[in-house]
Amino acid sequence: MAEKKRKIDRECRVFKDSWTNDYFVLESSGNITCLICQERIAVFKEYNVKRHYNTKHSSKYDGITGQLRIDRVNKLKQGIAGQQSFFKVVQESSENATKLSFMISEAIAKKGKPLSDGEFIKQSLGIFASVTCPDKQSIVDKTSLSHQTVARRVDDLAANIEKTLSERLTDCQYYSLALDESTDDSDTAQLAIFVRGVTQNFEVVEELLDLRPMKGTTKGEDIFNEVKGAMDKFKLADEKLVGLTTDGAPALTGKHNGFVTLMKNASVHEIITHHCIIHQEQLCAKTMEMNNVMEKVVSTVNFIRARGLNHRQFKAFLEEVGADSDDVIYFSNVRWLSKAATLGRFWGLLDQIKHFMESKNKDIAFMDDGAWLNDLAFLVDITRHLSDLNLKLQGKDQIVHKLFGHIQAFTQKLTLFRGHFSQQKCVHFPTLGTRPDASLDYLKLKYEQMIDRLSEEFDRRFQDFKGHVAKMRIFANPFTCDVNAAPDQYQLELIEVRNDEDLKRGFTDLHGDVAAFYGQYISSANHPNLHRCALRFLSLFGTSAVPTVVSNCSPE
Repeated sequence: MAEKKRKIDRECRVFKDSWTNDYFVLESSGNITCLICQERIAVFKEYNVKRHYNTKHSSKYDGITGQLRIDRVNKLKQGIAGQQSFFKVVQESSENATKLSFMISEAIAKKGKPLSDGEFIKQSLGIFASVTCPDKQSIVDKTSLSHQTVARRVDDLAANIEKTLSERLTDCQYYSLALDESTDDSDTAQLAIFVRGVTQNFEVVEELLDLRPMKGTTKGEDIFNEVKGAMDKFKLADEKLVGLTTDGAPALTGKHNGFVTLMKNASVHEIITHHCIIHQEQLCAKTMEMNNVMEKVVSTVNFIRARGLNHRQFKAFLEEVGADSDDVIYFSNVRWLSKAATLGRFWGLLDQIKHFMESKNKDIAFMDDGAWLNDLAFLVDITRHLSDLNLKLQGKDQIVHKLFGHIQAFTQKLTLFRGHFSQQKCVHFPTLGTRPDASLDYLKLKYEQMIDRLSEEFDRRFQDFKGHVAKMRIFANPFTCDVNAAPDQYQLELIEVRNDEDLKRGFTDLHGDVAAFYGQYISSANHPNLHRCALRFLSLFGTSAVPTVVSNCSPE
């Protein structure tokens, strides 16, 4: 049998410090480098090192001994270190320039600025560096920010983000999608697709999955094809899809050819579908329009703010009289919370507004109408309650059972309000309570009926959640839900969990953090049904406008 060939890297040869003074060599980056000629010696073997020295340098350096030899070695080592340091600085400078180029390109893309702005930014950086830090001018000069480079950088960043997101979603056990379709400035329909996934360890991944331009029709089938394309692009398995959240558009929710119907028909398992909770809440709030009040308020505010002279005079008047607020607030249907802010500010400045409008010879008879003022006071209070609900529904890391809990709490408040009005009480309507002529008839008849309509609208619009209330309660708190009312597959596991003191203590210590509780205490081995239920509900969206909720709902 032939002898195996020797491999040097298996012989565990090491560099000996004595070789440095004996043969003027140094170990560097896994190789032996000659300090004199800077030639590399590949093999860590004294015979090779000695042969190199005797062949090329012994005649000149053998006569140098003792301290002189040590000094010469140190001097040569300093020279090598200086060269390495120089090349290292050059490399770091180049890396910093590339990093700066990527960071500026990312900022340009995030702000939606023209790619050609990169060249202007580079000029500005050059001016800044020349004045404040001239030693950094070379980095600015090396930074490439032409529009072609910025375009490549943005493409590279996008590709990296897609790759990272795809890898993260691969680890998810379940996921849900949220869709929001709108039209951009060029009248192109843009379909925003958001994804929320949960890993086996209950880590939540919530991101914008894709933005799909739709240049043709926007029927349910078109949206279905776009969503399928995004799922294929990120390799999302159909069997892991557990939920769909939409904004309620007919193309999305149509009974026969809507996107949701097509997705359900294409799936072999149950998909939980529901309308965006925040959007539903806003549709419910439309029952409180009271156009007789809003038209007068909006026209008055627009008269004051739309004309520069009127606006300046009004602000000067408020400052002169020492008003609590310095201006009225515009109302916009697009900015959902502006209604409560507009009405609240209008009521707070009612006397000043009345005086100012009189000075402009405007008809303000409605401001002396007791019935109109009662309606305004009622609308101020009820929109404040609706605004508080809307704010609770916003924010990041909202779990669907908490969102629905806020809705249930509000419907119970409406029942309380109705009961108070039937008793001629305005405890939770402080603005209406200040009206001296808030008669019993108004409380019992008009406003009680409006509260009834609002309550009925909430019940009607949130029907799709009621079919999942039992499972939702199990997910929210397995220790307090009714075992007998729970679906059969959960009952045995619920009994075990409710009688486990360690699990009770863990749930209490985590202050009801369901994601942490299920991740730490409920395993797929011991409680498979509860574990699966938790993963499914934790992956559900509550709203279809994930990243834009705050910006669209700001009060001013």
